[in-house]
Amino acid sequence: MLAAAMLAGCGEAEGAAEEYPEREIELTIPWSPGGGSDIEGRIVAEHAEKNIDTSFVIVNLPGVGGTVGLEELAEKEANGYNIGQIHEGLLVAHHTGITEINYDTFEPIASMSSSDQILAVSSDLGVDTLEEFVEYGQSNEVRFGGTVAGIPRVWVEQLGRSLDINYNLVGYEGLSEAIQALAGGHIDAAIVDYASARDFVEAGHMKFLAIGTEERSESLPDLPTFTEKGYDITLSVVRGYVAPEGTPQEAIDVLAETFEETANDPEFVEAIRNVGSEVNFMGPEEYREYLDKQDAIIEEISADIAE
Repeated sequence: MLAAAMLAGCGEAEGAAEEYPEREIELTIPWSPGGGSDIEGRIVAEHAEKNIDTSFVIVNLPGVGGTVGLEELAEKEANGYNIGQIHEGLLVAHHTGITEINYDTFEPIASMSSSDQILAVSSDLGVDTLEEFVEYGQSNEVRFGGTVAGIPRVWVEQLGRSLDINYNLVGYEGLSEAIQALAGGHIDAAIVDYASARDFVEAGHMKFLAIGTEERSESLPDLPTFTEKGYDITLSVVRGYVAPEGTPQEAIDVLAETFEETANDPEFVEAIRNVGSEVNFMGPEEYREYLDKQDAIIEEISADIAE
């Protein structure tokens, strides 16, 4: 178990110390229950509790592409007991004018996982391979489902242009809603993660066509990559954790150490792999550098979309 002594700036003059954490930590997941972010966030919380003297309380606050929950988080007390999950979707929402907040509104704690993304199509579409999908899309308009205010908007543009197909984006509040629509045949395609779509594929409602990794995934060895099919496309979500600006450094350090211990736990590694993702730990400074680089890339792509 991990506990860190944080000096109480006031109180008993004898140098009494306040132990952090002294109570539950609220973890905001700004997406609906059941999507990839929610699933992975709950895995992180479950396993992190082994390494810290408290528990995490999950609060789902979906809305406007994940921005509603994060806007609320930004206003919460910066005391170490309020943290939240982010990924590249926040950067897209910021640069497309959906929200004024961005990753640098918060204090980075750590990234924990990378979720490789997969092109999935409705079984009703009648295509079984990426080649057939491209052929279909060059003669018909492909209806993609995704969050208009999030990273799927960038991916759909990237995919549509690279594959040279006709396409549009049907907006949904979160990935789970888009997957439900895809399973019901209301849209043609979506960019999904394995955890969120696996059950629907196994039930025959949709099909995986290609994965956005450099090399084939060990979890899905029979699924081709876009790269091997001749397309320079990689698609991934890095999920991390942040706290409101001004959160004490001592609390950030405790949480970062807790997450690092969790990332090295074989049971956590297995749990993350079981949902089709990989552990990708970065501490506060490295995670901030990653977000800085991604922000510059997304700002450029978002500017192209707006033209």
